[in-house]
Formats: sequence, C-alpha cells, structure tokens
Amino acid sequence: METSSIILLLVSASISFALGRIIVHFRNIKRKREALERQAREKQNRPPEPESKNKAKRKRQLQELNQAQRKNKG
Repeated sequence: METSSIILLLVSASISFALGRIIVHFRNIKRKREALERQAREKQNRPPEPESKNKAKRKRQLQELNQAQRKNKG
C-alpha cells in the first residue's frame, strides 16, 4: 500500500470513530435527561405520604408540599 492511502485510511477511521463517540455521548445525555424527567413526574404523581409523628419530618413534608404547589402554579 502507498503511504497516502494508509494516511487516508487512518484519517477516515479516526473521523468515523470520533463521530460514533459523539453520537453515543449525546444519546447518553438525552437518556439521562429523560430519566430525570420521568423520576420528577413519578415523584410528583406519587400519593402523599401519611403525616409523620416526628415534628421535624412533618415540617419538611409540609415544606416539600408547598414547594411543589408553587412550582405547579408558576
């Protein structure tokens, strides 16, 4: 094989590899974003927990509920 054809082969292989990695990278980003959105929807649609007997935990639950209501309004 000639030197020019070897160089052309290496360049085309490296470009192909780079494009493949870029496609996989962006696909993984999209999957991660969709998974986070799905988890947020599941958390939002989950029935509320029963009120806790622990005062601090009950306060946190109320704060989370208020924050969720504000997000839905705004």
